[in-house]
Amino acid sequence: MTANYGDFIEKVVEVSSCQDGKPVAFAILSYTMIELKAILHGNPNGKDAIENAVSLIGEMQKMIGQIPMSEMKQPQSPKAEVKWTGDIVNLVELVYGLVEMGCVNDGNVSIEKLGNALFGLFGLEPKPYSRAYTTIKRRVKDNGGRAYFLTEMHNQLEERIDQDVHLYLRK
Repeated sequence: MTANYGDFIEKVVEVSSCQDGKPVAFAILSYTMIELKAILHGNPNGKDAIENAVSLIGEMQKMIGQIPMSEMKQPQSPKAEVKWTGDIVNLVELVYGLVEMGCVNDGNVSIEKLGNALFGLFGLEPKPYSRAYTTIKRRVKDNGGRAYFLTEMHNQLEERIDQDVHLYLRK
């Protein structure tokens, strides 16, 4: 038990850093203390190590309780599994198109909220969307319109469907 105590201390300090948020750290430490107390009362062997562990957790809980929420490390969002590798203006065009179609949150979502969500999904920092939208509005309305990313997406999808249907009919 003594050999594992060093690892235990490291884990308590890691949890106390509140990387997953203050409420999560507090809950983990509280649960661990309850479990250690139960072990202590049921097993007199290793009593000193368990009492030390209980004391350590109690002190860490006090310290966490004194840290203002504004100074706590916010939970880290998971790394994006997919990356946007196209032009940012095209992603913004997609955001505006989805909002105009009203197919997200029953049409009750702002450009900023949807943009932030999609940018986050693709591992990008949110940008001022109005600047990219201004770029879209300034495009010449030739060759299929200003929203040529969505037009090109439509054309390529139609071509893919045509190819799939053609392959299906040949079988």
